[in-house]
Amino acid sequence: MSGHGYEAGRLNLPFVGISTFGKKPYVENWDEIDADVAILGAPFDFGCQFRSGARFGPRSVREASTLFSFGHAGAYDHEDDATYLGSDVRIVDLGDADIIHTKTEESHANIEYGVKKILDAGAIPVTIGGDHSVNIPCIRAFAKDCEKNGPIHVVQIDAHLDFVDERHGVTEGHGNP
Repeated sequence: MSGHGYEAGRLNLPFVGISTFGKKPYVENWDEIDADVAILGAPFDFGCQFRSGARFGPRSVREASTLFSFGHAGAYDHEDDATYLGSDVRIVDLGDADIIHTKTEESHANIEYGVKKILDAGAIPVTIGGDHSVNIPCIRAFAKDCEKNGPIHVVQIDAHLDFVDERHGVTEGHGNP
């Protein structure tokens, strides 16, 4: 629990201050990423055909993640009796990719740019969306230099399976990540 409490200067409890992921440092200049893991928000939901609102996901995840700052210096798992993402893992929050209202291609390009900047810095990108289509620009960023970036893993949390190549002529929407 080091680094928490008044002996560290401030309490910095979850419900005060700016809501970054896990209350980790915010890095505004994407040319100055110095971290093991970089969080990028992708508040995009133009690919939704029925239930919009996923654009508020990154903000909500960040707010919920502030509980990790509540005196634990990481994420404690009581089943493993281990703390993950402790102070030895340097995590930063880059804020959100620029999303241009109603412009899917440009917005996806901005998400891809953010992920590419993270990869160029040698960090692991963690992108929080948004609708399922945000996987597409993330994968494109990795694909730019497959040999350097190696294999990737995509973790998509959803209540049902969305895997179609095309729906009504759309190949880059929420149903075809």
